[in-house]
Amino acid sequence: SDKSSGFCAGVDIGEKIIANAKTKYDGPIFEVVNAWNTLDLLKVKIKHGSMLKGSASMGYDVVYADIGGLSGAHGLLESLALLDSISKALEPRCIVIKSQCMKRLASQLVPYSRVKNKT
Repeated sequence: SDKSSGFCAGVDIGEKIIANAKTKYDGPIFEVVNAWNTLDLLKVKIKHGSMLKGSASMGYDVVYADIGGLSGAHGLLESLALLDSISKALEPRCIVIKSQCMKRLASQLVPYSRVKNKT
């Protein structure tokens, strides 16, 4: 991959998912990593040398999180805790999430302006 165009890594806790991604996609780096261990997420970037060439940030610019396994009774709180942990450790400019429990929450939220106008 072209190092001048940025750093891209795909991580997942599932070994089979990472093995499949490595055979399917040529270019991005894929590693088995538990996202709850944010230090390991930083180590992926260090391991592949993207921090050695004058990178201004230790963290990541954008994080895409598929929070599929956290959809049970406590999924919302666990998802928020994981996003908070990633945000503090990696300091991304943006976090894009795919999460069923967050989608359910978002569908129930009402803009403050709509609530304020009713009173």
